[in-house]
Amino acid sequence: MTELHESPDALKEWLVRQALLAPPVAQVAERFAGRLAAMGLPIWRAHVGFSTLHPQVESVGLTWTREGKREREEFSHGAFASIANTSPFYDAVPAAQEMARKAGVDMQTAPIPMTRYRLERGEGVAAYRLLADFRAAGGTDYLCFVIMFGNDGRYDEFSSGAAASFTTDRAGGFSDAEIAALAGLMPHLGVALRAGAHVITTRTLLETYLGGDVGRRVLRGEIRRGSVEAISAAVLVGDLRGFTALADRMPRERLVGMLDDYLDCLVGPVEGAGGQVLKFLGDGLLATFAFDDREPSTVCTSAFTAARTALGRVDALNGRRRQKRQPVTTFDLALHAGEVLYGNVGSHRRLDFTVVGPAVNEAARLEALCAELAVPIIASRRFVDLLAAPGQFTSLGPRRLRGVRDPVEVFAPASAVEG
Repeated sequence: MTELHESPDALKEWLVRQALLAPPVAQVAERFAGRLAAMGLPIWRAHVGFSTLHPQVESVGLTWTREGKREREEFSHGAFASIANTSPFYDAVPAAQEMARKAGVDMQTAPIPMTRYRLERGEGVAAYRLLADFRAAGGTDYLCFVIMFGNDGRYDEFSSGAAASFTTDRAGGFSDAEIAALAGLMPHLGVALRAGAHVITTRTLLETYLGGDVGRRVLRGEIRRGSVEAISAAVLVGDLRGFTALADRMPRERLVGMLDDYLDCLVGPVEGAGGQVLKFLGDGLLATFAFDDREPSTVCTSAFTAARTALGRVDALNGRRRQKRQPVTTFDLALHAGEVLYGNVGSHRRLDFTVVGPAVNEAARLEALCAELAVPIIASRRFVDLLAAPGQFTSLGPRRLRGVRDPVEVFAPASAVEG
């Protein structure tokens, strides 16, 4: 064993401080591997993988090599099964999960299991292509540690975790003392990784379920009931036409997939144009485009562009569905603008960060006119005036909206009326 230039205790203390700071996981993993090498451990390649809670990403892998490689990989849900017979992780992780779930194995006593393959002896190379590649490139020894994360003081079927592997190309591989040093560092590495992963998970969940701006506000601590601010914004309300009737006729297993496909057509353009989806309303949604410091005409143009882009995507989707002899529908969209109250509304135990006010109610009432007037987009006089492009819309005259005292003049895109 090469004499270590630094005590593992110093690295343990550094890892604890990283847990307190919760920097990006990739930063922790890279610096950890670098410090291992600086300590004198013969690390040729290090890899850290950790599970996530993300709609599209199941886990993330981070690779470090002595030659300077720094790689980040994302694996979609179900991708873990595809690495069968290629990586030792495929067997090591399920084995650790099963061990952690056994009776009597709790947060206080559960070990961090290690798997070792002496590559220069040919161990594991027939079972895992990854190890065969490492051996062919000069690798002599491979260690894999699995770190399970518990919930509420114990491990269960929902437990997440991390795995770390270390490969050397030194003749003879790792010494017993070097393996012991690495094993002693694993709990501290796990603490640091979990802290960073927890920040990622929290941010992802808030942005996924609440939206980008709302998620950031909640994470900053804007969670007091009744804490609202008045903002000016364009409001978009969308609803799938005739979806209730379709739902009554369609098999349940196909219904949700259809709904997701249509909502994708609208959410992407809204967010791409700078809008924010605040909530899904069954088969529809509520979105806002805050004016902030921008010109209202610019913001309203973005909202109108998002609506038209969404309908174009719906047309393309319907074309594909018709080819498959599947039922089709479209969105009814309403565009309005005004001052809204933006913030926390609800009971003392259950809050919703949303927008409320007359402008929101009027937008919802406007959307109901789309089917009646046989147009896909309805806009209010307020929205059209702010858009400052009157030639793009045609007036459909004043209409009475339920719950609104005075008639409201409504407009449809000129192309829709001409068509």
